[in-house]
Amino acid sequence: MEIIAAGLMVSLTLIVIASRGQGKDTSILWASVLISVSMVLNINPVYLLADGWVGGRNYADLGANLLLLTGVYFLARAIHRAAQPASYGRKSSYDVAAKAGLVGTAISATILFILIDAPVTSTSFMRDYGGQWAAGLYSAGQYLYIGAVMAAAGWTCVRFRKAWTTGIYTVAFALVGLGCLSAVLFVVDVLVLDALHVLGMVEALSALSGIYAVLNSATFLFLCTGMALPPASRKVTAIYETARTSSVLAGLEPVWGQAVAGNAGLTLDLGVVPKRPDRRRSELHRMIVEIQDSLARDPEVRDRIGAEGLGKLASASDHLERLSWRPR
Repeated sequence: MEIIAAGLMVSLTLIVIASRGQGKDTSILWASVLISVSMVLNINPVYLLADGWVGGRNYADLGANLLLLTGVYFLARAIHRAAQPASYGRKSSYDVAAKAGLVGTAISATILFILIDAPVTSTSFMRDYGGQWAAGLYSAGQYLYIGAVMAAAGWTCVRFRKAWTTGIYTVAFALVGLGCLSAVLFVVDVLVLDALHVLGMVEALSALSGIYAVLNSATFLFLCTGMALPPASRKVTAIYETARTSSVLAGLEPVWGQAVAGNAGLTLDLGVVPKRPDRRRSELHRMIVEIQDSLARDPEVRDRIGAEGLGKLASASDHLERLSWRPR
């Protein structure tokens, strides 16, 4: 189960890195990287190796949990910023409260961890040491914070759901909302497990442990899929549009050559805006403008390019117009 969850987070991280544009908000990138590292540390062989490096007293568990807390903070912030319409504005008291809660939770978790008697490395830390009151509070405090920020993120999705009623965002935010709900239920399950363990009611843990596994998987599945859909969709759309624009350019280039023939003042620089993702779009725009300028300056151009050329020019202009209305 740990391998599946880690694989989902690593996949999301790769998608975010591949599709991230310059100047974009980095919250989801930080979230995916931090949570991925945390989840990888929960894989038993990796945990044993990492804990051996730091003394073999389960400090790797503390490190993984602090990474998870920080990652969840960034994840919730990314959901808030993505779900709120641009017209709503960004300033909110949520960021201040969430950041203060993160610092307070991290400090209290570190103090409580020091009070736990856990001298031997364990790949099932809470199962082996969760009966101690310090361990119960150590786990409960972290998950209370996670539950609070994910509940707030889920409420943001519900609150602004009407702003995302078209395209892939409808599905994406529905999945994120389900992920937030699943995360809250998961936290409730963890808190009950912690309480039962501290109270010594070990026989009641087995049923809730099964629910724990289901909710854990559902949370990561919903959240990872929902957060990955928009950037993956944008990447696929960008690749398709670049290929389509290149095809339109190739078809229009002979028309452009006939249109500007003999006009020394019109030259298309094929090296325009080098290495930019919208280079082909810019080249197409330049080519269309030069053909239109030639038509305006030289009456013979219309005869040279003919009806077929005019049709290609109209099709290219329509294609460029559709691209102009798409968000970059």
